[in-house]
Amino acid sequence: MGSIVPEVVSFAARNTKEVGDVLGIGADKRVKWAEGLLERGPVKGTIFYAGEMYPVMGYSEGAFKILKRVEGLMNINHLAKVGPIMRKLGIYTVGMNSLWGGINRRYEKALQDAVKVLRGLGVEIGFLFEDEPPSGVALHTYGLLREFQEHANWVHRRLKELGVKKIITLDPIVATAFRLYYPEFVPGWDVECYHFVEVVAERMAELGLKFDLGRRIKVTYHDPCYLARTLGVVDEVRFILSRIEGVELVEPERRGIFTGCSGDGGLELTQPPVARKVALDRVMELKKTGANLVLTSCPACILMLRTGFDFIGQRVGVEDLASLIAEAMARGSERVEGEVKNFKRYRVFPKSPHFDSLSLEDLSRVLKMETDRCKKCGFCNVECPTSKAMNRLESRSSRGRVTLINSLVSGDPVRPKEVLDRLYTCVLCGRCSQECPAGLHVQELIVYGRAYAIYSGTIP
Repeated sequence: MGSIVPEVVSFAARNTKEVGDVLGIGADKRVKWAEGLLERGPVKGTIFYAGEMYPVMGYSEGAFKILKRVEGLMNINHLAKVGPIMRKLGIYTVGMNSLWGGINRRYEKALQDAVKVLRGLGVEIGFLFEDEPPSGVALHTYGLLREFQEHANWVHRRLKELGVKKIITLDPIVATAFRLYYPEFVPGWDVECYHFVEVVAERMAELGLKFDLGRRIKVTYHDPCYLARTLGVVDEVRFILSRIEGVELVEPERRGIFTGCSGDGGLELTQPPVARKVALDRVMELKKTGANLVLTSCPACILMLRTGFDFIGQRVGVEDLASLIAEAMARGSERVEGEVKNFKRYRVFPKSPHFDSLSLEDLSRVLKMETDRCKKCGFCNVECPTSKAMNRLESRSSRGRVTLINSLVSGDPVRPKEVLDRLYTCVLCGRCSQECPAGLHVQELIVYGRAYAIYSGTIP
């Protein structure tokens, strides 16, 4: 891949391709949560897709807890170095499970709760178990686009072999991959994909269902960037919560398509200290709502929000919305008049730049054309969470990254470390694209800028 790729990104990419998840836990551990719960294979062409993040995210949370307590003695790069050695010795997953298996079971429970909710609503789903191919979205995130293209085409062939026509997933990052990235990289991609909350809101409306939690609780909801800004799914969440008696929703200042980032988007691996600062900013905002419970719908967001609250010593629960629905549903339901709800699908971002191929010539041509349109106004910088976390350092801002990409493809001299630090401190939250008067899809340019830096051998 070339030394442009940070060590931890190489580690994550290698694990994704060889084992199926960024930490290298393995399929046998990733599917244990579903044993005895789901039928093997698609049901009427439909599967519940767990993905490569939710089933192992507890191990990442455990690692962050250690980073908090032993900062300076261990970091994620150390795991990237010792992980392959531990795996060869057969002690990697055993060690991970003994250290953080208890934490991971909380994430597994969210998957189980989601399945119970879907089945309770009459949604017929199966599960592929060890045959579930990883989406490979981490390859896309870190700019390994040629590898992602190869992987995505393999996934498509595999899903077709298994008879999969429709995917329902709890992970909005995976949903983004299947809905937006796969059609771009896979000719003839024809597998439908829906996020859990879309399906649940639609079914609750159709069936006219209301639930009673049996207790009163004040909650706030953190809209994941990928779900709200990228997929435009916002109103469904509020509809679901409005149908659960006993739940009082208190919205944070930044919400919906203007949600605040929690510090994931790949940053949790490449720049943990920066990711933590972004998370702290968000948890302080959520704390101001006075809610007893923070709900969200993304495994990476749960990881970072729990990490943030843990860091400030606040015992505030952070759960997937699926778990609250499952708790309320278990108490029974009340029927009101059913309706067909046409939930608004928000369109936030400008059109993505089109690349004819992933050749250096095409990457360079399109990136140059797009970044030349930057007006240098800095509107994008105002809402950039990593710029704020790094004391408004221009080089770590949205505008600074666009300027760097322009210099890179123009052949201007750039320092290798500068490329790494600036392009890999972006959290890909998309707030910059919302604010850009030139209509640049900034986070997409950054992903493709990473790809250009990798494949051009910018660093010898």
